[in-house]
Amino acid sequence: MNNSQPFSQFNLSEALATAKAHHQAGRLPQAEQIARHILQQQPQQVEALNLLGVIACQNGRFEDGIPLYRQALALKPGFTGARENLCLALWKLGKQRIEEAIATYSQIVTFEPNNLKAYDGLGAILQDQNKLEEALSYYQQALSVQPDEPRALNNIGAILQRQGKSNVAITYHQRALAVKPDYVEAHISLGTALQDQGRFQEAADCFERALKLDPNFPNAHYNRGLLLLTQGDYGQGFAEYEWRFQTGEFPPCPFKQPVWDGADLKGRTLLLHAEQGLGDTIQFIRYAAIAAQRGGRVVLTCHKPLMRLLSSIAGIDQMVPLGYPLPEFHTYAPLLSLPHILGTTLDTVPAQVPYLHPPRESTVRLNTPPGAQLKVGIVWSGGNLYKRNQVRSCPLTYFQPLLEIPNIAYYSLQKGIPQMDLLELGWQESHIQDLSQQLTDMAETAAAIAQLDLVITVDTSVAHLAGALGKPVWTLLSYIPDWRWMLHRPDTPWYPTMRLFRQTQPGDWQGVIEQVVQELKNV
Repeated sequence: MNNSQPFSQFNLSEALATAKAHHQAGRLPQAEQIARHILQQQPQQVEALNLLGVIACQNGRFEDGIPLYRQALALKPGFTGARENLCLALWKLGKQRIEEAIATYSQIVTFEPNNLKAYDGLGAILQDQNKLEEALSYYQQALSVQPDEPRALNNIGAILQRQGKSNVAITYHQRALAVKPDYVEAHISLGTALQDQGRFQEAADCFERALKLDPNFPNAHYNRGLLLLTQGDYGQGFAEYEWRFQTGEFPPCPFKQPVWDGADLKGRTLLLHAEQGLGDTIQFIRYAAIAAQRGGRVVLTCHKPLMRLLSSIAGIDQMVPLGYPLPEFHTYAPLLSLPHILGTTLDTVPAQVPYLHPPRESTVRLNTPPGAQLKVGIVWSGGNLYKRNQVRSCPLTYFQPLLEIPNIAYYSLQKGIPQMDLLELGWQESHIQDLSQQLTDMAETAAAIAQLDLVITVDTSVAHLAGALGKPVWTLLSYIPDWRWMLHRPDTPWYPTMRLFRQTQPGDWQGVIEQVVQELKNV
């Protein structure tokens, strides 16, 4: 076809079909060229406008794509495909356009109450914002339109999992698979729900089925990796864990330099990148000293609240807060990739503690009540940004039996909104000293921990900090905890001074606290 010639009506249809075929085949430049040529001759051709918008968004140019969708809708308000694409683009732009995306999806369902894509989009946005009940209502509306809609069934199951109802979630995932046996995402979702129930072999079978359907599906590899790590298979587990950057749950590292392969650096500069939370960084920063032995210069970029604490780490030549301009470097490694890069197995975990130290100067002061023979720090909740925070956090009321043991002084190391629980229960100062105002960064938290005899905490950054400081720490774990704590064992290879107290059934914090009370009485 000669792109310099005007299209007849017949040729227009042919050109649109050709552009769409190029697009479906992944030949975006060719599709874009034809669509632009169509618009040169027919500027109001809405299908071409929509296609250009899709191509722009696929290339990450959402701000270019959105006006194209709007232009198509101005010409044809009933163009549902363009409106759906507009909603998706607004959502992908992030927080500043979320409300607009929700409003636009709502317009669709107002005029098209049977539009399954709109219900799915609304549910996905609200689910992403952790508004689980609202998301659930939209997925249920989708089922009222089409009772066997597999995406809605699977998404309802995913929300139930996040609410700690994995037994009910399994039913929804199985219903989705009954309708669509080759639904890869549902196989993975069913596997994670079975894993939450402790049915590990069945979970592994689900991940294997997903990989047979799509051998390169990132979430299947990633979840298989988590299961292997939970079972202590660090060799295969950490290799599969490398798929995390392709799942969409973890932002990819924004560097053009190659990932370090563990070889001798020969004087080159290695950037270590703190890719996840504070606790993850504290746990895996132990590898910095090993990396420094490979004959190069080591630069660390990490969270600002950790800067002062991690300045005592041997082998780090320079530290830069995350998001700040970086010096020149030749190769890099995400911190949680270092066990894979350096070939860590269960038997070779570098576990020499302490590898962190409290600051030499600190303003943190603990008041010791008369008669106190033991000083114990407590943390009962993790950060709300973590999707499974509800599962790993223990309501403060469960700590009541600890307060009844004589001659123990308790100090709250809790930060954030959960610290208000002390006021609501009337325990502040009378039962537990609240140190939150003194804990201005993790170095000050380390200074507080250094003055304690013991830390009792749920699975959060304070557990890692106490372990890295070599302080006795008792970590309270949910029935199926995060992969790093593995299963059944009362200790961990990562922290020699840590003891693990595990739920024996889902949600049984009372049983965990009873174990802790018995052990405290024996201290």
